[in-house]
Amino acid sequence: MIGLQIRKMEKEEAELVWKTGRQSFGIVEGLAFQKPQNAFLAIVDNEIAGMASYKVFSAKNNQKIGYVETCFVKNKYAGKGVGTQLYQKATQFLKEQGCETAAATVKDDNVASWKLFENNGYHITGYMQMLKHYGITGTIRLWFQSTLAVATGFDIWTTIPVKRSSVSMQIFIFALLNLLILLPSLLFGGGITDLGVKAAAVTVLLASSLAGGLLFVLLSREKWHFRVTRGGLLISVLVTGLGGYWPMAGRFYPEKYQRTSKFSRSMGLEGLFEWLAILLLVGAGAAWQDQSVFWQEVCALGTTLLLLHSLPMYPFACFGGNRIWKYSKILSVGTMIISVVGILI
Repeated sequence: MIGLQIRKMEKEEAELVWKTGRQSFGIVEGLAFQKPQNAFLAIVDNEIAGMASYKVFSAKNNQKIGYVETCFVKNKYAGKGVGTQLYQKATQFLKEQGCETAAATVKDDNVASWKLFENNGYHITGYMQMLKHYGITGTIRLWFQSTLAVATGFDIWTTIPVKRSSVSMQIFIFALLNLLILLPSLLFGGGITDLGVKAAAVTVLLASSLAGGLLFVLLSREKWHFRVTRGGLLISVLVTGLGGYWPMAGRFYPEKYQRTSKFSRSMGLEGLFEWLAILLLVGAGAAWQDQSVFWQEVCALGTTLLLLHSLPMYPFACFGGNRIWKYSKILSVGTMIISVVGILI
């Protein structure tokens, strides 16, 4: 981009950068955006066009982990390569500071940024890969300092050289994580039998959601892959353990990003098919709930899952509601109304 300058932020600029950044995020994410301590700025015509802040902390064997903490680009400069140059500069700087690897958290549906990260040597990284490379202490430190523990629907991208897991492995991890988050409920008065019924209901509900997404994927001309996101595990454990329901997110993602209405339609319909599959299962459960505790649990958890899949704002957006909203506001409002009515009745 002509006239673009990338430079380090001066300390006295932190307040202005913070105010500028909050306007670039949504309401909830803006509240979480902290005043940057160390950052690179993108300047165009003496105006702040974007920012990438960073941290450095240690892992096992005294290795340094570079973390690109927050990045934003003003809407009028989006799609002009500003974000690419900010990440390139931050990643190169962290390498020069002796960081063996760099990391960043990215929203799951931020498909447009995938190539940016891949071109800078980043890969989506799982827990086992993090533990192997950073050790227990380094992984826990990265888990909390990157906010991955509570950032529902976010992935951790690192420059650790890894290969993408197979679809079957991703589905296995998706099921395993969603069953493991049920275990803390035993500490709050739930018995083994109750846990078994809840686990069975969760399995059936998540399988129906996956089947709905798969049906659309098979009908679609685009190439898709299934992936579970690792962000928000702590939130899922706490909410589900206390008797609520907050699953780990997992869904189908397109292989290639396109800035077209057709692409937005495909994303929206994938989310809608998942929601419809859950709705059908909840409808069947409502008809059979007098026959068994299992179907009562399916209805109870299913109505919650329907609402999670319909809400378009963060932190619910990762369950598919945001995809529907971006495709059709009318369809989105319809799914929200039906989901709320389902909970009320």
